[in-house]
Amino acid sequence: MKIVIAGAGEVGFHIAKQLSEEKKYVVLIEKNEERAKFASEHLDCMVINGESTSVDILEKAECGNADMFLAVTDSDEINLLSCFFASAKFNISKKAARVRNPEYSTRTSKSLEKFGVDLIINPEMEAAKSIINAVNFGASSDIIIFEDIDIQMRGVYIDQHSILKDRTIIDIKKEIQSDFIVSGIKTAEGNLIIPSGYTQVKEGDYIYIVSKKNNVEDILKQIGKTKIKIRNIAIFGGSKIGVMTAKGLCGKKRNIKIIEKDYEKCKLISQQCKNATIINDDASNADVFEEESIDEFDVAIAATGNEEINLISSLYAKSIGVKRTIAVMDKTNYITMATRLNIDAVVSPKLSSVSSILKFVRKGNIIGVYSIFGGEAEALEFDISQKSKLKNKQIKDANIPKNSLIIALIRDNQSIIPNGELTIRENDRVILFAKKEDITKIENII
Repeated sequence: MKIVIAGAGEVGFHIAKQLSEEKKYVVLIEKNEERAKFASEHLDCMVINGESTSVDILEKAECGNADMFLAVTDSDEINLLSCFFASAKFNISKKAARVRNPEYSTRTSKSLEKFGVDLIINPEMEAAKSIINAVNFGASSDIIIFEDIDIQMRGVYIDQHSILKDRTIIDIKKEIQSDFIVSGIKTAEGNLIIPSGYTQVKEGDYIYIVSKKNNVEDILKQIGKTKIKIRNIAIFGGSKIGVMTAKGLCGKKRNIKIIEKDYEKCKLISQQCKNATIINDDASNADVFEEESIDEFDVAIAATGNEEINLISSLYAKSIGVKRTIAVMDKTNYITMATRLNIDAVVSPKLSSVSSILKFVRKGNIIGVYSIFGGEAEALEFDISQKSKLKNKQIKDANIPKNSLIIALIRDNQSIIPNGELTIRENDRVILFAKKEDITKIENII
């Protein structure tokens, strides 16, 4: 598969890195000379310095032979125009554009066809959806919700007080009487492992637990992560993410307070979020926490445009008694720090966008893709077709790579947390957790 990517920013660089490591043929276009040089030195793919709206540059990128075109620059207009030329001049069959302006991203599919766009990715909208999901489920952990099925994946940090610390997966499953799977562990040393029953969970590890929606809260409660009813919500930052989140959380008798330091922006937000209280102040100012009684709130959502402020304000909110905290951040080292500093959930606009793009890129029967651990792993959701190599095989005999694990199966609208004896059948829907280096092999299998 040949993929041309316009834009070597956070999202473009990450996508190019991931796809090139999967041995896909990737060409990256970047107009900024320094950014293009950096990408060329750090990525195993062709990098072209130039404008993605230039037909000459698109020809140089061999768009005539490309299977897919991804426009993820910082400009909505350039992304849409690049897709238009990729479609009109080179007839690339699949095009996706990263678009931040809600006016563009909510356009009908018919109007997008004029630009030759098959998929719109809005990072802020994807991040806001993730925050809303986290709040609706009590904001007790990172959460991945698989659409239209009752399976969830929850992230849990193992601190010094965790009852899971220094216990094997087998021992944990004996202790917690419920069907679940530990799909992956990011160790305290930073290594990602797909665990076996004999893997021991250590302090500092971050684990993902998979179970049915009805069982998840009970499992989390048993390990000390109780669900709370969230009524009072503080949002630090009147960013697009903050405003979209506030709109999505309004209602259900919730009290929402948005703290934004820009006075002019506060006036605009007050018109957009009529059911929220808007405070003109700075989230990095400790006095505002006392003045606005933030310690009495159920959850604090740090969604400013500054990741350092998001990290610090989340930690401070937690220290003064806020029950749950959610932080918006993209830098990998900050995400790692946040999960180890008792911040309950971390949302990354970049990784939210990456998941949408990967779902678009993946081929065959794959219907859902969820990027995990900063792109080091993916959860793939796919259907078993008549010709599938996995059909009629027991899971223990399924020829899947070592660093992958079948974590859930849906059959006749019933969700199953499987064991090795379960036989995979035609029309089953399977969710598989895998490290990124094995994704191409898995694509070929399914």
